[in-house]
Amino acid sequence: MRRLLGLLLITTALAAVDLWVKLALPTPEWALHQRSNLWFIGSCLLFFAALPLAKLPSNAVTVAAGIFNGGVLGNVLSASDDHLVVPNPILIGNQVNGVAFNLADLFILTGNLMLMATLIVLVIRNRDRLPKTSLLLRRLRRRRASA
Repeated sequence: MRRLLGLLLITTALAAVDLWVKLALPTPEWALHQRSNLWFIGSCLLFFAALPLAKLPSNAVTVAAGIFNGGVLGNVLSASDDHLVVPNPILIGNQVNGVAFNLADLFILTGNLMLMATLIVLVIRNRDRLPKTSLLLRRLRRRRASA
């Protein structure tokens, strides 16, 4: 329960920072990105799918999931406020030769990379708890034995 509360605290704090930046910085018309209903539903599913990661015995995984979910929540909330249009006030370059993004995008990218790294470390540290043979190998052995 403590990890889940920590994940939710990180999530809400980062989403709030993202929303504040989107309100404070002006976004040119070309940097407003229209999202689809499918994107919205998928983002909501991703948000809820990351919550059970707090059950894993790793504070690092919890922090990474909180960062990821902070980005997802920031984009979902800003999209739901403006007919699925997400502002991207951080600009590098210009409309033709540039990139427009927001803090939520950075949180999603950073959280995703951190999740991969922390989950790999968690699996390696707990490799002694993994099954000795994979399910695929067991099925192959059963087929050979029955043939």
